[in-house]
Amino acid sequence: MEKKSSVRKAVILMGVHFLLLMIVFFSYLIFSYRTAAEDLTTSMENLIQIYGRELGNKIENADMLLERLIYNNADYDQMQSEDESTRYYASVRLKKLVEEQTAYGDYVDAVVIADSMYGIGLDYENNFITYEDKAALRNFVFEGARQWHAKAEWSVDMIGSDRYVYKMYIWQGRAVGVFLSVEQFMKTVQESDLNQMSILLLDHDGRIWGAYGETLSGVETGALLEEGSVSTAGSMERSAGYALGEGRFEVRACAGTSAVFGQIRLNMVLILIVITSLVIYSVLMLKFVRRELLFPVSAMQKTMTSMRDGDYTLRIRDEFKGSEFTLLKETFNKLMDEIVNLRIQSYEKQIDLQETELRCVRLQIRPHFFLNAMATISSLSQRAKNREIQAYIAALSKNIRYMFRSGLHTVALGEEIRHIENYFEMQELNYPNCVFYYIDIPEELEEWRIPQMLIHTVIENEYKYAVAMDQTLTILIRAEERTEKGERMLYLQIEDDGGGYPREVLDSFAGEEAENRGDPEKRAARRSGERIGLRSIRRMLELMYERKDLFEISNIMPHGCRNVFRIPEHPVQEIKEMEEADR
Repeated sequence: MEKKSSVRKAVILMGVHFLLLMIVFFSYLIFSYRTAAEDLTTSMENLIQIYGRELGNKIENADMLLERLIYNNADYDQMQSEDESTRYYASVRLKKLVEEQTAYGDYVDAVVIADSMYGIGLDYENNFITYEDKAALRNFVFEGARQWHAKAEWSVDMIGSDRYVYKMYIWQGRAVGVFLSVEQFMKTVQESDLNQMSILLLDHDGRIWGAYGETLSGVETGALLEEGSVSTAGSMERSAGYALGEGRFEVRACAGTSAVFGQIRLNMVLILIVITSLVIYSVLMLKFVRRELLFPVSAMQKTMTSMRDGDYTLRIRDEFKGSEFTLLKETFNKLMDEIVNLRIQSYEKQIDLQETELRCVRLQIRPHFFLNAMATISSLSQRAKNREIQAYIAALSKNIRYMFRSGLHTVALGEEIRHIENYFEMQELNYPNCVFYYIDIPEELEEWRIPQMLIHTVIENEYKYAVAMDQTLTILIRAEERTEKGERMLYLQIEDDGGGYPREVLDSFAGEEAENRGDPEKRAARRSGERIGLRSIRRMLELMYERKDLFEISNIMPHGCRNVFRIPEHPVQEIKEMEEADR
C-alpha cells in the first residue's frame, strides 16, 4: 500500500498557521504603533515646553547677571587708566562685584572679565571646573577682548575640554563673559523623568552640542543633525523643539523605538480571544507536525550528526509512516555503504601515492648531489690534483654512507651538522680558502629530529651558485627553539653574504610570476631544473609535516641571502628504515 505524503500536509498546515499569525501580528503592530507614536508626540511636546522654559530661565538669569556686571560701571574705564594703583583698585572692586553677584545663585558656571590693554583678567568658576579649563576660559575671553568690538549674542562652543553655552560683551578692548557648562546646563530635570526620551542641544546650524537622557546611536558632538542620522525609529519627524538664546540655539526632544513601544496600551479582551484561538490551533497543528515531520527529521538528523562526527558504522534504523522518509532512509543507508567503501579505497590509494612521491623527492635530491660530486672530481682531475682527488674521494665516501641510510627520513640535528662539517672539508679541496663558515647550535638542540639532507641541500646550492674563487664567502648556520601558537618549533637559519637569490628565483619559489616570465631563456632555465634542490626539500617538508609554511628564502641587505626553516618536533609522515628495506 502506497504511503501518503506527510510533508505536503505539514507544509500546507504550517502555511495557514503562519498566515494567520502574520495577519494578527501586523494588524496589532500597526494599530498599536500609531497610537503609541501619537501619545509619545504629545508627551514630547509637553516635556519640551517645561524643559525649555527651565533652560530659558537659566539664560534669562545669566543675561541679568551680565547686565548687572557691566551696567553703568566706571571701573571698566579705570582698568585702562595709566595709573597702576587706579587699575588695581578698579580690579578689586570688580572682583568683589562678581563675588557678590554670584554668591546667592548658581545661574552660571564661570564669569570672566578681561582687559586686553593691560592684560588684566578676573574670573569666577564653580568647583567642578578644572584648572586647565579655567585657563582655557581666560584665554578665550582675552581673544575676544583683542577684537576690540563684537556683537553680544548667545553661542555654544568647545572651550578647553568641555562645551559651554556663553554670552560675551566686547567693547574698547574689554570683554565680560558668562559661561554655562552644557552638561550642567541640560541637567534641569531628573533623567528618570524623561521616560526613555532624549534632549538634544542644537545650534542655529543644526549642529549637536549636547545630549541628555536616553542614549541615541548616531549622536556625535559637533556633527550636523540630519534626517536618519540618529536611530530614533522614525520619531524625529514628531520631535518637538524649543528656541533659546534669542533663537541662537534650541533644545529638541526625540525618542527611540523603545520609547514608542513603551506607550503601547492594548484592548486586552480582544487580544486574549485572538491569542487563545491561535494557541488552540497551534497546539493541534504542532502535534501533527511533531508526529509526521519533526520526529522523523529529528531521528535522521541524530544519525547523520553522528556520521558527520566520524561514526560511519551507524545507519538509520527507525520506522517512519511517511513514504518520503522511508525512501530517504533506504536510499541514505545504501549510499553510506557505498561511500564508506569508496573512502577506504581512496585512503589506501592516497597513502600509496604519498609514500611514492616522498621517495621520489628524496631520490631527486641524491642525483643532484652525485652530479655535483662528479663535476668536482672532473675539475680536480683536469688540474692534476691527484692527492686532493684521493682526499676528496675519502670524504665523499663518508657522505655517500650517510646519504644511503635511505630509510631514516629524520636524523638528529647534531648528526646532520657533523655531516655538513665533513662536506665543508670535502669542498675545501676544490675551493681552498673560499668559504668561511660558522655554526651556532645549542647543545640541547642537537637531538632535535630534522629531515635528512635538509641542511646539506642548501649548503650544496651555496657552492653551486654563490662560491667563487676570487673572494671569500661567509656562511652562518644557527638554530634556536621557539614556541609558535603553543607548539615547540626548531628555528633554523642559513645565511651567506654572497650575491643573493635572483628575483625570478624568489618569485618562482613564492608561487608568483617572475617579472620577465616571457623571456624564453628564463623559461628554459626553469624547465631544466634550476634550483631543483630547494624545491625538492620544500616538497619533502610539505609531505612529511603536511604544512606549507616551514621553508622561506629571502635576500638580506646589503647583500646575501637567508634560508629559514621552522621544523616541528614530530613529523606527520615518515617512512622507517624497515619499510624502505622491505620494498
